[in-house]
Amino acid sequence: MDDNVFSADVSRLRQWEGLMGEITNITRNVVGDFESAVRSCMDWVGQDDSMAKELRPRDQKEREGATNTGKSLMEAIDGITTALNVNGNFIHGAQNDAYDAIKNESNKSGKH
Repeated sequence: MDDNVFSADVSRLRQWEGLMGEITNITRNVVGDFESAVRSCMDWVGQDDSMAKELRPRDQKEREGATNTGKSLMEAIDGITTALNVNGNFIHGAQNDAYDAIKNESNKSGKH
């Protein structure tokens, strides 16, 4: 294939878009499951003793960090999914416009 020729396979972009959408949903579920599990074990570090007072802030910071990282990952993957959708729409539109222009010109000249 010539390196100077632009070519795009919209169906492959749509495949990747679907895959990334599935990964976004999986990530969303994992983050939600993690948050639920965290709520169920928040008292493991204790409640009002010296150990709880020492460990609770660090524990909360680590849990929030893990949740924020998961959410950021989910948002990044969702952004990639959106970009694939926009690019796929743009490329598909450009291809359709080119096919229509070729068809119109061939109809004018009677040549295919």
